[in-house]
Amino acid sequence: MFSRTARALGDTVFSKSKRKPGSLLGSANSYASEATFETKPYKLHKLENGPSTSVTVTKEDALKFFRQMQTIRRLETSAGNLYKEKIIRGFCHLYSGQEACAVGMRAAMRPQDSIISAYRVHGWTYLMGVPVLGVLAELTGRKSGCARGKGGSMHMYTKNFYGGNGIVGAQVPLGVGVAFAAKYQGIDAVCFALYGDGAANQGQIF
Repeated sequence: MFSRTARALGDTVFSKSKRKPGSLLGSANSYASEATFETKPYKLHKLENGPSTSVTVTKEDALKFFRQMQTIRRLETSAGNLYKEKIIRGFCHLYSGQEACAVGMRAAMRPQDSIISAYRVHGWTYLMGVPVLGVLAELTGRKSGCARGKGGSMHMYTKNFYGGNGIVGAQVPLGVGVAFAAKYQGIDAVCFALYGDGAANQGQIF
């Protein structure tokens, strides 16, 4: 459920404004400075206590998340157009409609945590520190891309981001290896290994 402050913040960011275009984010100063959300309890496995079901977000963080989601959507829209114009060659799997998933997970990650995925990694590459221009340069095969133009849509890399993978499910055992390396070295870090329905029944995940 939304609290009153959550409704106020939601109205600020997402509702239509009667003010001049471009003034929507600027009008946020007259609203609440934070919002509290209640989430559903998690089903626990071999745990006595789960994470808190009450989450508070500041106005600054909420606007940051909103801008990140908007940036990813516009990045993917541009990538889709470049693909249709055949400027991007090969495969081009977009992340449109899933922006909040990446932004939410990234917000929960610590500086030492890492992530590995398969397809649809353009947005993740941006969130992990590569500028939008670096992502688009990689997609179009430019040397200035994050993998020098040789990786393309599925094989982008940066610090703590071990890229996508062209083999369905292959990223999971690699992610386990990254996590084991952190444990072996005594580093308090986790590795997020992302996969979808198509990889859920692959042998390398079992």
